[in-house]
Amino acid sequence: MNGRRPFPNPQALRVFLCVAQEGSVGRAALSLGMTQPGVSQHLQALETQIGQALFHRQGRRLVLTKTGQDLLPQARRVVQALEEFVQAAQALERLERGRVEIGAATTMAVYVLPRYLTEFKRLYPEIRIKLESGSSERLTQRLLQGELELAVVEAVEHLEGFERQLFYEDELVVIVPPEHPWARKEEIAPEQLAEVPLIVREPGAMTFRVLGSALEQAGLEVNPIFYTDNHEVTKRLVLEGAGVGIVSSVVVRPNVRVGNLRALRLKGLELRRLFWLFYPKELGNPAAEALKNTLLS
Repeated sequence: MNGRRPFPNPQALRVFLCVAQEGSVGRAALSLGMTQPGVSQHLQALETQIGQALFHRQGRRLVLTKTGQDLLPQARRVVQALEEFVQAAQALERLERGRVEIGAATTMAVYVLPRYLTEFKRLYPEIRIKLESGSSERLTQRLLQGELELAVVEAVEHLEGFERQLFYEDELVVIVPPEHPWARKEEIAPEQLAEVPLIVREPGAMTFRVLGSALEQAGLEVNPIFYTDNHEVTKRLVLEGAGVGIVSSVVVRPNVRVGNLRALRLKGLELRRLFWLFYPKELGNPAAEALKNTLLS
């Protein structure tokens, strides 16, 4: 059974094209910056590989054989494709093109990452970014499956084959409208939550888990009247006077600046939220490496 022939040496194909254009080994050697023996060796190796002569001599000039004429267009296409391949690889390395897929827990995707991604786009305008938001559990699975290159997630301690660096530290705060009796306070006792209509994230959300764990450790129990599926709904309900909310501090920061909500701490409770940037030990993508460095800068 005949085996498949190996691919020609790309340099031999370049030599073939140049000799066809110049009509002599000497002129091709000058054009390519090679020695004449080097050009001759490449030609001989290529002819040996295909099993037929590519040139015959007419006087002092080398002229393509019928085989050489037939193979010339294919050789041009192969060399052009190789040159385009090299140019594309160089563009990726220089960050002149590329693509990155990153996932982030919803709080980070909505309230923190846009600032970093805007700066990254200013630095590398030709690189395309796909940002996926969702739960830390789902994004972690997608990272492990190779569907994401970077992920900003919460409550993940270790992933085999991945590096982890702290990206953002946040905390849960109580939010009230400016006219609320607590509005002038810096903090309240956790027991006071039982005295007010409470608005929290739905069970299963990381915000709910952090709050529930802290209250359980303190031996406290609350009975929320509203469970929401995102922080913006919680804020809207508080703004409308439906009750007191608990959200991540980064969520309410713009409202605190403009003065339509107040943020208070819960005295004595550990309500920190740590968001970690995970990425493979070997990223293999210059664009993803650049985005990682931007996020950690």
